Amino acid sequence: MDLVIWTYIFGGATIFALIVGVFSVWNGRMTRRELREVMERGDQRTHELLNRMNGRTEQMGQYMQEMDNRHTALLERIDGHMQEMGHRHTALLERMDSHMLEMDRRHTELLSQVLKKAS
Repeated sequence: MDLVIWTYIFGGATIFALIVGVFSVWNGRMTRRELREVMERGDQRTHELLNRMNGRTEQMGQYMQEMDNRHTALLERIDGHMQEMGHRHTALLERMDSHMLEMDRRHTELLSQVLKKAS
C-alpha cells in the first residue's frame, strides 16, 4: 500500500506539472500577443501624435513668419517717423538759430543806441 500512495502522489504531481507547463506556454503566447497589440497601438498613437504636431509646427512657422513680416513693417514705419522727426527737429533748430541771431543783432543794436545816448 505504500507504493500505491506514492504512485498517486507522483501521478498527481506529474499531471499538475503538465497542466502548469501547458498553461505557462499558453500564458506566454497570450502575453506576447497582448504586448504586440499594445506596442502596435502605441506606435499608431505615436504616429498620429507626430502628424498632429507636425501640422501645428507648420502653423507655428507660418505664424512666426507673419509676425516677422509685421515686425519688419513696424520697424520700417518707426524708421520713417524717426527720419521725419529728425528733419522737423533740424528745421526747428535752424529756425531757433536764426531767431537767436536776430535777437543777438537786436540786442547789440539796442546796446549801441544806449551807449550813443549815454555818451
